[in-house]
Amino acid sequence: MKKTLTLSWMLALVPAVISAQEGLPTAGHYEVQTDGADWHLKGEGVVCCPCTVPCPCRTNGRATYGHCEATLYLRIHEGHYGAVKLDGMQLANTSGACAMGYKRLAALYFDRESTREEQAAFMKLLASFFPDGTASFPYVRSVPLTAQITGDRYFHVLIPEVLEVVVDRNWGLEAPPFSMVAATDYFTNRLQYAQNIRYRMHDEDGHLNFDYSRRQANYRIVDLDASQYRAKSMLIQYSDSKGGFNDDQLRLIREQHLPLPDLLAMRQIVVRLK
Repeated sequence: MKKTLTLSWMLALVPAVISAQEGLPTAGHYEVQTDGADWHLKGEGVVCCPCTVPCPCRTNGRATYGHCEATLYLRIHEGHYGAVKLDGMQLANTSGACAMGYKRLAALYFDRESTREEQAAFMKLLASFFPDGTASFPYVRSVPLTAQITGDRYFHVLIPEVLEVVVDRNWGLEAPPFSMVAATDYFTNRLQYAQNIRYRMHDEDGHLNFDYSRRQANYRIVDLDASQYRAKSMLIQYSDSKGGFNDDQLRLIREQHLPLPDLLAMRQIVVRLK
């Protein structure tokens, strides 16, 4: 039987910092509210989803096929939430039926190397993305998560018997064929389209079972703090899925000197690369 756990119960566990092998006691459901603490993240991540390249969700459109089961692998080089350090943390999250659905993640997988205190802090950090400061995590697990990253271009992310992601920023070339462009995302306002070599997931308990290999992938550099959300300087805060960047997003793009994506040219490059 699945347990439903509250964040307050998790934080009350003693000791707050536990062994690397222990992690969360079971898969659980968490309703989380931020406490307004300052935070900062520096790192990188890749996302895969079933959309075409370029992904329409990233330019304020709707998913190519009406659904977008996106998974993010995030590696935090340096970070904190309040007094809790997040240096070296890595995780994967799957947003279920919609790539932009971080308000309610379908599954959140923490590497077992992270502590309960760090996991709780990260969930509160995600909750701070939203105006009401709350988020729902229906399925949270601690797992053996490994990531082999070769030359800052090739990512192989593995959760045994659950998730495998393989992404190449260079599409098999000497250098990336795509530059960073403006895009909606919770961790950055710039993305680089990458090659999705493999993206498959099988987790019966999480009701996630698909293989969207050879679809869409993108890469991001993360350098983000709480002030950017408080100032409403993130493109994703103005998303309405109406197709194409709206006036508020275009204003931010101009103010932040973000390069607009040439969608037609990108599609033509993808055809040649394939």
